[in-house]
Amino acid sequence: MLIKLDKKVIFNALIVAVVVGSILLIINQYDAIFYDAKFRVIPALLTYCVPFIVFIAGRLSSQPKNKTDRRSFR
Repeated sequence: MLIKLDKKVIFNALIVAVVVGSILLIINQYDAIFYDAKFRVIPALLTYCVPFIVFIAGRLSSQPKNKTDRRSFR
């Protein structure tokens, strides 16, 4: 089974990860960014990884498994 991930999909996933990850980072680490709380590095990195992985997984799950698996939605 070949999985097709071209550069455009990776680029779109990175854009989504930066936008959604930044919003989630502000929500989750608000006190560390704007006040005097401790900044947690690992959760901050994971905040950007999750939208990237979800985007890629969604894209892969929407691809047909083989040529006979293409369904028409009418």
